[in-house]
Amino acid sequence: MFEKLVNGLPDQIALLDIRWNIIASNDAWTDYCAAHGFEVFQVGHNYLQELERLSEEKREASRATDAVVAAIKEFEQGRPSMYRHVYSGPRDGQETQIRIASMEIGGRKYFTVTRIDVTELVQLRRLRQGFSTSLIHTQEEERRRMGREIHDSTMQQLSALGLAVSQLKRTRLPGESLALVDDIEELLFDAQRELRSIAYLAHPPQLSRMELSEAMRTLVEGFGRRAGLLTTFEVEGETDVQWQNARVAIYRVLQEALSNVHRHAHATQLSVRLIGRQSMIHLIVADNGRGMPVDVSPGVGLLGMRARLAELGGRVILRNLSPGTAVIGSVQRT
Repeated sequence: MFEKLVNGLPDQIALLDIRWNIIASNDAWTDYCAAHGFEVFQVGHNYLQELERLSEEKREASRATDAVVAAIKEFEQGRPSMYRHVYSGPRDGQETQIRIASMEIGGRKYFTVTRIDVTELVQLRRLRQGFSTSLIHTQEEERRRMGREIHDSTMQQLSALGLAVSQLKRTRLPGESLALVDDIEELLFDAQRELRSIAYLAHPPQLSRMELSEAMRTLVEGFGRRAGLLTTFEVEGETDVQWQNARVAIYRVLQEALSNVHRHAHATQLSVRLIGRQSMIHLIVADNGRGMPVDVSPGVGLLGMRARLAELGGRVILRNLSPGTAVIGSVQRT
């Protein structure tokens, strides 16, 4: 019954012993090997030895072969219990996911190797990433347009109003009226500083022209000057992000986190750390403000940050500090 079930699966499955000898396979595995000239991967052959031979001959997607051989070496040292790798076929362009897992049957250790056609899934993922990239680009252009409008129109009007207030102060006004003009001038200064911060966040340094860490440092320092905050920026480890979508997403998380500090935190200090760890990049934005109430509902900005990184396999976490709040964003670098 179990043999019929396994043979009915479209996935290619083989069972290997502890020495990586192929001792059983389903019909899909057997048919694929026969159709593509891979008789060396049929029952009775040693899977590891044949992979090493192909790797030495540089045949059939040697990079994928090298990766699988390296994973098997890890299995032999008892480290992983599951391995996954997706590669493109050099002949037909088919996207295949290979999985290796260890298991025990009757006190004996075995391995299963499964090959799955994931071509449609990979194509759909690429389409989604393309749409996501286009959407992020559109949002970026809209932010810049708003930033330019604020700077070129609203800020100019406030500057003109400031000149008018200064002119009014030079006239002979009663004491009460002069005090009122002073209050108006102070409110005008606060409004100008507020709009400068908003315009800067909406129209920040272009990421395409800088390294990620450099663009983030420029953004943090420029925001601190405009918002009147004491800021620090630290880099730890290798922070080069090759995946463009990940670079843009983690940068947008920083933008949104700074915007939240500006709108809600009432902070005087802000620290930002960019940390590279193996295949991951981590961003930590911490302030010394009033913190986030326990019963507060996530806003649109936070939900947007989480959704943006979740699409890329990342995540956003909020932590209450004493005092202040920390936003932690993580995503794969490659």
